Amino acid sequence: MLLWLWDASNPGQYRGVTDSETSARRAAEACITRGMAATARVESARFAMNTGLHASYQRTGNAWAARASGQRVRWVPVTAERAS
Repeated sequence: MLLWLWDASNPGQYRGVTDSETSARRAAEACITRGMAATARVESARFAMNTGLHASYQRTGNAWAARASGQRVRWVPVTAERAS
């Protein structure tokens, strides 16, 4: 099952999980446009069960970072170098 993780921060700390990239971006953008956060990140992940039946998310490596650009929010892909 593919999910979308999002987080927005600075000054606040906000995060969530959605079933679509569009919903994740909208939630993260709302934090930026309302002045609750300066940056955001959206990343795809798969739901996984670990040993001992503990649920977790396995990140796929597809991620985007955002910050305010004037009155809009600008999204850029996160490369492997930036992710580490």
